[in-house]
Amino acid sequence: MISLKRIVFLTACVLLLHTSYAQGVITIDHKTQRFINDVSTLDRTKYVNAHITIRDADPKFESFKTEFNVHPDYIGSRSFWNPVSRIKDGNIPSSVANNFSGVREVDPFYITGGLPQHLFWDGTVDYSITDVTDYSKGLAEYLVKSFKTEWTNMARYFEPMNEPMVKAKDFYPGGFNSTKTATIITKMCEYHVHMAEAIHGTPELENIQVMGYASAFPEFEKDNFDFWNNRYKKFIDIAGEDMDAFSIHLYDGSGLNNASGRRSGSNSEALLDIIEAYSFKKLGVVKPLAVTEYGRLVPNQPGWVANSGISNYDDVTNSQAVRSQIHMVMSFMERADHFIMAIPFSTNRGTDPTFIYAKASLWTQDNSGQIILSQRRFFFEMLKDLKGDRVRIQSNVIDVQTQAFVDGNQLFVMLNNLNDDTQEVNLDLLDNEGLQSVSIKQLKVFTDKTPQLTTTTSNSAPASISLEYGETAVLTYTFDAPISFDNKIVSTKYYTEDYLQSIEANQSSSFAFGAIDAPLGLATLRLGVGREHGLSLTPEITINGEKVTYSGDIIRGNDQVNRSQFFGVLEIPFSIDLLNASGANQVEVTFPDAGGKISSAILQVQKADNPIELPTETEEENEEEEETEDETVLSADNSSKNRLLQVYPNPVTSGEQVTFDFKDVASTFTITTLTGVEVYTGNGNSINTSSFSPGIYIVTVREGKTMYHSKLTVK
Repeated sequence: MISLKRIVFLTACVLLLHTSYAQGVITIDHKTQRFINDVSTLDRTKYVNAHITIRDADPKFESFKTEFNVHPDYIGSRSFWNPVSRIKDGNIPSSVANNFSGVREVDPFYITGGLPQHLFWDGTVDYSITDVTDYSKGLAEYLVKSFKTEWTNMARYFEPMNEPMVKAKDFYPGGFNSTKTATIITKMCEYHVHMAEAIHGTPELENIQVMGYASAFPEFEKDNFDFWNNRYKKFIDIAGEDMDAFSIHLYDGSGLNNASGRRSGSNSEALLDIIEAYSFKKLGVVKPLAVTEYGRLVPNQPGWVANSGISNYDDVTNSQAVRSQIHMVMSFMERADHFIMAIPFSTNRGTDPTFIYAKASLWTQDNSGQIILSQRRFFFEMLKDLKGDRVRIQSNVIDVQTQAFVDGNQLFVMLNNLNDDTQEVNLDLLDNEGLQSVSIKQLKVFTDKTPQLTTTTSNSAPASISLEYGETAVLTYTFDAPISFDNKIVSTKYYTEDYLQSIEANQSSSFAFGAIDAPLGLATLRLGVGREHGLSLTPEITINGEKVTYSGDIIRGNDQVNRSQFFGVLEIPFSIDLLNASGANQVEVTFPDAGGKISSAILQVQKADNPIELPTETEEENEEEEETEDETVLSADNSSKNRLLQVYPNPVTSGEQVTFDFKDVASTFTITTLTGVEVYTGNGNSINTSSFSPGIYIVTVREGKTMYHSKLTVK
């Protein structure tokens, strides 16, 4: 009889709970179409953007759009020019021109916004004790009147204030005062409400959506999440109902609580997850997200000061943001179902190299004074080929980000390394039938020299690839015929009203979810955690009373050592069979030590129509297993089309016939329970399940010392 140790090991492999790999494996399943809720097709207009505005005829801009597959109608993504911007000294005009009528058309790819100084315009006033309600409503009334009949350049999205709350201390005299700051923040939130109510109450402006509050330096975890409670939570409490979307700014590099650190990876995931979680709790829905600035804060050039005539552009400095922009945009793509737009902070046309933001420009000047694209072009270079429908791609290395899309006869695979160390990953293309060629484009972004872009081609699928820190690769597989799908997998997030729970030593925190019907697929618990460095980040997890066993890296990106404390998402895989299809689902989280909070708990479930194949073990691990076991699991290689024993139908209703399908399968098979109890041994390739009680079983087929295996669910 097969040993209990072997059964537990096999189950872990099948269910992706065993994640400690000697070398990473990326499974590319391009015949399985992937949906994020109901979204499969890549909408490039959400991600291929820049913080620019170019409305006039510009041959260089048109050439840029053509070269990098940017929408032909694109004029840029964001500016701060709107009717309120024209008001001086608090004098609101009483009338506007009557140039337009009817419902206004808008630029669908553009955000316009305001500044907090538009409301708090008088630098001599203590606005913490001054009632601005009437003036706030007056600004909103003037804005909608102008938008309705006068304003020419209409944007799809309106963001009333840019990064307002970090400036709250500027609108009263005498230095920082927490009580006064809180009052100013409340008035900022109410201003958003006034703007949203005015816009939503004007039928001619039905095409405009309002978002906010463009949060800068979102240090939500500060002071045990008081920062969150007093800012973004407060904003959602006051203005959330009226917002069409929530916006935020995310940057790597030096900044508040981020000395040369990174938001890329687990920190940005936690920031966006807590907004989603509280939106669900407070409003009953997860409102859309927009990241209206992101990338890396790069330093000024040595000796540069404003109006000095000194250039603030340098190729190497400029290029550093590309690494961060790609890190983050790949993460944003995983929220495609409710993500409005992401705008990397690459700006201006490079006409003035002495301007402060020349360091972040998308264009610059060469030695002859000609305007050319800067190093920021590499962001667009790595995205320009991506298009089509999402397909399933599975990495067993959390730090290697993946995206994959199919368009016609081409498969596009994008990989990016968040890890400080070089990652060697095997590429497991499940079906290479009809493959004609593969083009591989790789981008390395260095700290001390300009980026390096290389392109190679091959007539066969590469077996592996090496990625340095921050390196990105885009592989284009070309087949001899259009790719058709034979499976479907849908990724859905499930939320709970339980959030922001204090962590006490050896005391469980509970999170209640509704029913989740997902008989086949993958499941992950996304656990947002804010804790001091040195405290545990490996809690004990139970789901519906069953303990979850996990190992390996569960933190995307680095360990946040450069931040004042850890705030990130722990991504913990578990067996989808632990979920209840009817009735509640209960998650219990227990840490061995006290301190900090669990900021959010989200169940991310990928439900498949048919069984899916998971990343397999590497040779190194199989060799190690052979030293301690007499039996081994089938080792994967890129020449084998089928890796796991296929069992269908699965799940099966008790009494129905089950068929096993594997081209190298031996005739003898064993069926055991998850606890290692053998319930059947037989020959052939099928079995009637009438004698099986409902439950989960492991089917094992032996061929010499090699075993093929699969999970079987009997209903």
